[in-house]
Amino acid sequence: MRNAVVFSILDQALLSAFNLLLSLAFIGFATPSEFGRFAFVQAGGFFVTSAQNALVVMPLNYLLPGRPPEEADERLSMLTSVNLALTAAVLPVGFGLGAVVGADTTFLLAILAYFAVVTIRDYARNTLVVKGEIHRTLIFDVVAVAVASLLAAGLWRLIRPEAAVLAALAGGNLVSHLVCRVEAKTDLRRFPAHLAAYRRIWRDTRWALQGALQNEVAVRGWVFLVERMRDTASLGILNAGRVAVSPLPLIAAAWARVARPRLVAELHRGRPDRVRRLLWTGVGVVVGVSLLYGLALIAAWPWVEDLARRRHYGEMGTIVAAWWLQALAVGLTSVLSAHMEAQRRFRALAVISFLGGASALLLVFLLLRAGGAIGTAVFALAGVGIAEFVALAVLTRRGAVGGSRPAVDAEGPR
Repeated sequence: MRNAVVFSILDQALLSAFNLLLSLAFIGFATPSEFGRFAFVQAGGFFVTSAQNALVVMPLNYLLPGRPPEEADERLSMLTSVNLALTAAVLPVGFGLGAVVGADTTFLLAILAYFAVVTIRDYARNTLVVKGEIHRTLIFDVVAVAVASLLAAGLWRLIRPEAAVLAALAGGNLVSHLVCRVEAKTDLRRFPAHLAAYRRIWRDTRWALQGALQNEVAVRGWVFLVERMRDTASLGILNAGRVAVSPLPLIAAAWARVARPRLVAELHRGRPDRVRRLLWTGVGVVVGVSLLYGLALIAAWPWVEDLARRRHYGEMGTIVAAWWLQALAVGLTSVLSAHMEAQRRFRALAVISFLGGASALLLVFLLLRAGGAIGTAVFALAGVGIAEFVALAVLTRRGAVGGSRPAVDAEGPR
């Protein structure tokens, strides 16, 4: 597992560096409103991938590992059909987001291209992870980042920055998918049968979907509230503050996507000591990286603050500090969530996510309605994140850490 974690962290570091440079390009060469429109659409994309994670990626993690090759291929084919259905279903979301931000034809086409490709991209990458080919995931993302960077540099001079970047992301990931040729066992002839077979695992994924969407509401619902209650410029300022700590959540995600299948296997084999070891490793990675990154950020702060002021992003110190605290809470929560997902305790996660999401939205709404500074919204998100981590820690401590539901109680297609 050690090599897989290293490859996963390298992959996430690549994506983090790319996203950081992309955001710095927006800060340096675009207006806060243009950055805000991009962040608004990207938040919609995160909602989509979160739903995909619950509906498709999560079943990948417990329906394929340990199966005979023919059975695993059949189940992969079924999930591929479900992912194609999801891709078609999310395109109207792109139209809706375009209408909200008043997108012109070019921007709308870029939004639709982005939404069409993002679900294909994430499914291909996670298929490689579940198959244990994490090194190919790194290759996939290297190609995608290289192509997207070239496309963004060329399109930036021709169309609006937000449209240029979304089109570049879509193009880069499409080229990467074609180059890497991820085998997903696509069989359109059995599409109806696959959707019918998926109903057998819906009892788990419906709770996972509810929890994932509620979590996204808590994590990204502020985007829509700020855009509606203030303006896209305010959203751009908050997102600029988030850029400074954007690599941190990706580290936790890198650990979780490798550890989740391993947790499933260890729970199935009844090895609680190894489960605890994995959890403590995840907590150590999140806390250690967060502290080191925080120290590096403090050292580089004079340069960051000067850049923000020159680009009309105002006072960023309080906003960045709030985002760092929120990122730490999200990272720790991701570690414990991976354990509960491996145990398939989706209902408990859904309840916690519902309470957290509702509390976060209410707090942000009340603070903005009362005329509070936009930075207070981030402190509200951080407080809710800490509360969710405490709740998950209590559940993990009270429950048997090594306990699990039967690892196989959802049948795939026959």
